[in-house]
Amino acid sequence: MPVVLIPTAYRAPTGGAAEVSVDGQDVEACLRAVEARHPGFLELVLDADGKQHAFVKLFVNEVQLEAGALDTPLAPDDRLEVLAAIAGG
Repeated sequence: MPVVLIPTAYRAPTGGAAEVSVDGQDVEACLRAVEARHPGFLELVLDADGKQHAFVKLFVNEVQLEAGALDTPLAPDDRLEVLAAIAGG
């Protein structure tokens, strides 16, 4: 079962969980599975049209995906990392 790695800034919906194991055949299915278990998570990653936010980067096994590559297949032992590029000042 793929594991989704949650950045610190996005852990409120997951109750602080840094990792969530989910069933899913591709990136989008895994993100939606996290949302099903932890409502409020998906809106942090995808916009209202279901597209990846510009400030979010996705990695599979430490390899960055191109923006919008939500149909990238995942194997059961893959790790999907969500990285939030958050500016501060």
